[in-house]
Amino acid sequence: MKQISKQFAACAALVASCIAAPVMADTIPNASSPGIASKLIVRGTLEGVQVTDLRSQRKNDVMVVQAETVNLTNYDVRIYYRFRWTDAAGMQVGDGEVWKPLMILGQQSQFIKGTAYGPQATDFKIEMSAEPR
Repeated sequence: MKQISKQFAACAALVASCIAAPVMADTIPNASSPGIASKLIVRGTLEGVQVTDLRSQRKNDVMVVQAETVNLTNYDVRIYYRFRWTDAAGMQVGDGEVWKPLMILGQQSQFIKGTAYGPQATDFKIEMSAEPR
């Protein structure tokens, strides 16, 4: 009986350590689905930030995109992002955007939004990078 209770205690300790283990930023994928991942260009690592939702629509014949980003770690992360707009032939539309900074606190979600330069934009990619705070 002592043998079984020692094995059970060891197993319970292992399970508890796995559950309590912190989520490491390098083990978190950049996107919650392959479809979202196809719209991202990631420079380096996103330090535990994940894009969990991505929506686009045309308003007044101009493409508008909204993405939800979630920091899955307990640490604050500063991300930088910009949109790359392309036309039906895959050519860049507009002069290109500047990098925009956004601080995402630990366990917080934030929305990022982009509006195309004009009606000729039919597709997009979101370019992102991050640095821990």
